[in-house]
Amino acid sequence: MASRNNSAARNEIIEELKEDHKRVRAAFRAAEKLDAEEDGEELKEIVDQTCAELEIHAQLEEELFYPAAREALKEPDLVDEAEVEHNSAKALIAQLREMSPEDEKYAATFKVLGEYVNHHIKEEENEMFPGLQGRSGAEWEQVQQQMETRREHLMSEMGLMQKADEANETDEEEASEGTGSRAGAARGGRSSSRGGRAEERPQAAGRREKTKK
Repeated sequence: MASRNNSAARNEIIEELKEDHKRVRAAFRAAEKLDAEEDGEELKEIVDQTCAELEIHAQLEEELFYPAAREALKEPDLVDEAEVEHNSAKALIAQLREMSPEDEKYAATFKVLGEYVNHHIKEEENEMFPGLQGRSGAEWEQVQQQMETRREHLMSEMGLMQKADEANETDEEEASEGTGSRAGAARGGRSSSRGGRAEERPQAAGRREKTKK
């Protein structure tokens, strides 16, 4: 049986990954409400933001989470399947990097990416994550520390740490003016409970909400 601290670390890692899932799902839903011709700039911002978050999420899983999960899972084939699904998502992200909202299939490509990601999320949350409960074989406390450090590095590398700080400042200003609730909810922002580190959020959706007031 896994130790109490090790189990707590595993559960916190899983919750962190689920928070990532919630943010990108919210971004895909926000994108569906936009028209590529009329809202091209906002759509591109959501697409760029979401692709960056997905790349960070995938890298964290592939480098740190999946190797640990492979050791702990009774059915390690789940990790192989997840890695194949990552490759499919990366191929679509690469296509989107070469496209713009003016491209006829820009919105459709992002929608298909969302379908791939949603399928992947369901398999992780319904099969892989539950399969790790009560399992030993991985040093989750060490993995958690490594993932936190790596996440911050990747976010900084992609310029997302600065955006997260700016979004937090915007939320604080709106809260002081009594307007932050709706916009903050639309952005889906959160801060890590470990060390108060600000996480990235789909900001474009938040800005779109404010312009419609």
